[in-house]
Amino acid sequence: MTTNEEARYVISVAAELSGMHPQTLRIYERRGLIEPYRTPGGTRRYSEADLERLEMIQELTNAGVNLEGVRRILKLENEIERHLNQIERLRRLLEESDARFVGDPERRTVIRMGMITRRNLPAVRREAPGSEVSE
Repeated sequence: MTTNEEARYVISVAAELSGMHPQTLRIYERRGLIEPYRTPGGTRRYSEADLERLEMIQELTNAGVNLEGVRRILKLENEIERHLNQIERLRRLLEESDARFVGDPERRTVIRMGMITRRNLPAVRREAPGSEVSE
């Protein structure tokens, strides 16, 4: 959802910038494809991120994807982004954990081999350089 600080454009400006009719933006909102910020008076305000999302919706519909398909694709993209952020966070935690054991070569070796699991870190399999992870 767009925040007040990010929302700049009223529906007519957003429609013009996106090359769509204002009614199309209203339909997309009703279908859950976009969620513009609403002022206390109920006026829709669109952000740059909203305009980018509208551009993606337009590309998908022009490619023949129906609105339900667009909704599912956007949902999956949001999930992928969330998972990528989680992976990055876990990698940072793992690097921080490894950094704590720099002075103790024996413990570092055991950690690299995956023999120690820390209670404050989730279980994460790390790829060794040049190896492939098998499922």
